[in-house]
Amino acid sequence: MPAYYLSLSLLLYLASLFFAGAHMSGGYQLSALQMLIYGPWGMPFGLFQWFANPLFALAVLAHRRFRRLALLAGVGALYMALGSFAIERLPDNVSYAFHDVTALGLGFYLWALALLAFCAGQAWHCWKARSALDVPGWRWWDGAMIVALLAVVYAGLQTPALRFEPGAVLMPAEQGQVL
Repeated sequence: MPAYYLSLSLLLYLASLFFAGAHMSGGYQLSALQMLIYGPWGMPFGLFQWFANPLFALAVLAHRRFRRLALLAGVGALYMALGSFAIERLPDNVSYAFHDVTALGLGFYLWALALLAFCAGQAWHCWKARSALDVPGWRWWDGAMIVALLAVVYAGLQTPALRFEPGAVLMPAEQGQVL
């Protein structure tokens, strides 16, 4: 298992994008892919959990050469991701109204599991490996999963159902004036 932790974490991360990330009141939900694509727009609302994604990318890229830095980035990503349990309200992409988060979806839990799998595998190799050569390197299927991940994100950007107008959330339509 420790030799395949990178592949497992990439597979879990990729699988998470096909499920709901959060369920909200009124029957609304946000897909995990939509949360990944539009996550940076949460910053004006104090939602910084999205930054677990770039930290995870840094950890994956540095997993062999900078083992301890990769572990630190992975643990930081996991810590930020677990902060998602504190999210109370999110906007939908239909009415752009904020709804109460009723539950986190399967996409979130797969995402968190991907980060946890990476941290566990990286911690194992930080403890056991004597040099960078002892840490498993890239396999062809790891590269294929990264390409698939990029293809899914690109397809998500092109899908009209996942469109999100950040300006509609930041500056909602004005109500008509009553004289």
